[in-house]
Amino acid sequence: MLLLLYTLATVQVVWAYHSRVPSYLGLDKYENGTEVTPCQTRVLMMLVLRWAHSNTLLVHLANLVSTVTPIYRTQIRPETFILGLWDTAGTAIAGWVATRIYIAASPRRLLTPYIYPLVLVFCAGQYILLALHVYRFYYDFPSLGFFSAGLYLIYFRKNPLVFAALFVVATLNRETTLLLLLLFVLASVTDGGGMDWRRICAPRTLRIVVPLGVFWWSWHVLVNRHFAHNHFAYIPASLINTVLLIWPPAWPQLLTAGCFSIPFLIVYRKKVRDRTLRLWLWVLPAWFAIIFLYGIIVEARLYGELIPYFACMAALIAEEAIVSRFQAQGWSCGSQVAMEEAGAAGR
Repeated sequence: MLLLLYTLATVQVVWAYHSRVPSYLGLDKYENGTEVTPCQTRVLMMLVLRWAHSNTLLVHLANLVSTVTPIYRTQIRPETFILGLWDTAGTAIAGWVATRIYIAASPRRLLTPYIYPLVLVFCAGQYILLALHVYRFYYDFPSLGFFSAGLYLIYFRKNPLVFAALFVVATLNRETTLLLLLLFVLASVTDGGGMDWRRICAPRTLRIVVPLGVFWWSWHVLVNRHFAHNHFAYIPASLINTVLLIWPPAWPQLLTAGCFSIPFLIVYRKKVRDRTLRLWLWVLPAWFAIIFLYGIIVEARLYGELIPYFACMAALIAEEAIVSRFQAQGWSCGSQVAMEEAGAAGR
């Protein structure tokens, strides 16, 4: 039953996203490689959508659905199905990863059934419920899925070669994969349980981070040269962002990053027992600095890849607060055991 509810809720979030948020990019221009840079340099979805555009099965399916359903008022394009599938998959992966990390990091697992819905709430808050610069990009939700998978591989110390393969593919989609390398380095500090900062320079860390860093840099030099003839959407980002920081009407949407949870996570970070998750908070200054220099800080979608991390951290902090409250009210050990059993039943 939970799986069915999660599926329907995911479809609804993605549907609302496609229905309510207009695309910033022209589909035909993006497929043909003539959109503005740096958007056009994120080529993975360009290749996928170009394939969908000429796929015979998808073309017939789009024509059929456009004819028989009254839901859509305009002609459905073959790309519509692919965008829906990729965005749904990206959202589902984010919810699954957040749940898996929460289960591993929580000593009680009381809130397990609520992690996936919490991820959906964060997605709605960061991608749909916006007031400034309300646009969607074809690579946003796929990037959420790729980044979430990267978090999973890093946190659970999976095969580095699998992580490397994911990194290469995800980098074709969006350059935010560079922050995955920072998360990988921070996670290496807690390898083996205890914290040891010397592990940052250990061969097992450098032999993954250095080649992937070189690939990341080389790819972006290559792809930017390839699309050098495209119009460059230049913005004086640091100047605009300085103004936005001192302009009160921009503050609510700025705090929409992390669905208003970031100050809460920073203040109560010590309630999270997992060392790796606490260390990962150091990615926030780096993330904000990059956006301040190259993006617009009120574009909440730019923080979207961190949604599973935000949701997981928020749940762990809330769980500790709930347990502390019950203990302060004199709940017996038997009551706490019952709570733990309830969490296990939710799983």
